[in-house]
Amino acid sequence: MINSINIGLTGLHAASTRMANSANNVANVQSTSKTVNGEKINEPYTPRDVHQSALEPTGGVRTELVDRDPATVKVYQPGSSAADADGVVEYPNVSLDEEVVQQKVASYDYKANLKTIETADEMLQNLLDITS
Repeated sequence: MINSINIGLTGLHAASTRMANSANNVANVQSTSKTVNGEKINEPYTPRDVHQSALEPTGGVRTELVDRDPATVKVYQPGSSAADADGVVEYPNVSLDEEVVQQKVASYDYKANLKTIETADEMLQNLLDITS
């Protein structure tokens, strides 16, 4: 029963990590590179993905943030102040549609793991009530 609480806690952490990462990707979606006199003076934001893996043998999940590959997409915008000599601007490889889905999944994961912890707590309380 204690193990189910620990599993739920790792799930809560994973859901929180997924939500925070997605929010960070969305907040930086318009970050671009800047080219001055043909020299790139800054890089666009590098979006990240959350990879989850099972924790063996105890259960639960481990999360890892991994840089997205490819990190940027090139967009032809010759009128942009961030455009290079060819009129190309590099933007982070972030799809707002996909990020909305990631945020919904994180929200549902969080609620499900919270329910797991609540149920394990109720079961533990019932067990203590029976044995006392």
